[in-house]
Amino acid sequence: MKRIGFLIKPASSLCNTRCRYCLYADVAEHREVANFGIMTDDVAHALIDRALAPGDDADITYAFQGGEPTCAGLAFFERFCAYVDEHATA
Repeated sequence: MKRIGFLIKPASSLCNTRCRYCLYADVAEHREVANFGIMTDDVAHALIDRALAPGDDADITYAFQGGEPTCAGLAFFERFCAYVDEHATA
């Protein structure tokens, strides 16, 4: 079985903590659009649908990072996990 990992940045550059080790803040400051806001459910669903494409037998891992992912709020992660659970096959 193949393994697929996704590193998801659900809150773009909303974090203002500016940790010394954070490379994402520097990257965001040099983009034409510094902040894309919180990932929409439509975008999250498209990512999940693509990951769970029919015919792919894979062990999928979703990881969240960048711009402090908790800025997206608990409800975002609840909806994300519910959608994965609803559409994933055992």
